[in-house]
Amino acid sequence: MPKEPDKWQQQGKCNGSDPELFFPDRDKATYRFVAAQAKAICYGRDGRPACPVLETCLEDAIDQDEPFGIRGGLSHRERNALVRKRTKMRA
Repeated sequence: MPKEPDKWQQQGKCNGSDPELFFPDRDKATYRFVAAQAKAICYGRDGRPACPVLETCLEDAIDQDEPFGIRGGLSHRERNALVRKRTKMRA
């Protein structure tokens, strides 16, 4: 049985968007372009306001250690770098 989305997920700007935009193919020729389009939606560089649940989405992706996709405006690699930076700042 599929997991019911949390209420905050229903408020995301990505809700109803093409999921392939937020889970771009790892092909180097297209990844950067597609990921930039997804991030533009998250951060409001698409002519609309930034996603109202951007921070919640990012923290959920970090908490779940989500290995794929653009979540909270960051890729998996960028999320990992943020976690390392936070850890270093706490030490």
